[in-house]
Amino acid sequence: MEAKIVAGVGLTFAPILAGKFRRNHFDSGFAKIFNLSTLGPNARDTLRTVQGVGQAMRILRTFRPDVVFLKGGYVCLPVGIAAKMLGIPFVIHESDATPGLTNRILSRWAEKIAVGFPVKSYRMFEPSKLEYVGNPVRADILTAHRLEGIAHFELDDTVPVILITGGSQGAAQINNVVLGSLDRLTQKYQIIHQTGEGEIARIKFELSRRPRPKATPRYHPYGFLMGDMGLALAAADLVIGRAGVNTINDSAVLGKPTILIPNYEMAGHQVENARVLSRQGAVRVLDGAKLTPEGFADEIDLVLGDDAEQARLSAAIKAFGRPKAAEELAGLILKIGEGNQKPNTEATA
Repeated sequence: MEAKIVAGVGLTFAPILAGKFRRNHFDSGFAKIFNLSTLGPNARDTLRTVQGVGQAMRILRTFRPDVVFLKGGYVCLPVGIAAKMLGIPFVIHESDATPGLTNRILSRWAEKIAVGFPVKSYRMFEPSKLEYVGNPVRADILTAHRLEGIAHFELDDTVPVILITGGSQGAAQINNVVLGSLDRLTQKYQIIHQTGEGEIARIKFELSRRPRPKATPRYHPYGFLMGDMGLALAAADLVIGRAGVNTINDSAVLGKPTILIPNYEMAGHQVENARVLSRQGAVRVLDGAKLTPEGFADEIDLVLGDDAEQARLSAAIKAFGRPKAAEELAGLILKIGEGNQKPNTEATA
């Protein structure tokens, strides 16, 4: 995916080998790391990471950058190690409230650590290195107008709009409660639902089995809202989704009342993201494992039936929004790069 995106904007893409470190989150202690399910893949991926360090060193020697920027995924580990070995300063960015393993390792060598949440959320990092810039959002998120969104999705501007998303891959847990509460919700609301590409066929099949008297013209399911997410957010009166940084950031910069349903089983960072915001009253949080269609609809009614609650949620989450995050992050990277430039060098930051 990254290769296509990078090539599409005219930049050079240089792939390297990398591997992730798997842990069994259902075990504890020694068994969490060393068990039959993870030992083989971890050994293989350790070798891939070592090979990736060598590949990254060759690329960095050829490109000769003044600064390296690392986003935190496991592919960044060999690049960060290579930059350290070559004496090239690097900046890392941590989107979530709970840092991933790669950023925890690289933080000891990083020149600066840009973070997506207020710095008090990151006790494991050296405070002097932290810079709160927020998380960048796409320009179309910031510029789309509500009436554009209403027209694009062919909605009624007199009926409240709910945007529901489980991320690009979708979330069967969320999709199931949406289907179960559809009759009740569509009596009062319109729904734009990003189901995930892997779920859209099932959703459409389930809809096809519904009796015609229960047709739902106010329900609009999509596999993935690639270029239309800005318009969907602009139209929305309420956003519901997982607690990934994209959902949170988009809602925050726009001040959208938001309900989060974090993935408790597979992504601990989502739980902490939701916790940070809920402590400030910026979101309402639901436990997906205990959620029923009735409870889901009740929660939506509670928010959309109370103007004061909508205003409170909007103001509280907007405090986490950083609409100029991309500019601030770019400025930080350039500052480090300019400080490392050498006279008469042909390197580019």
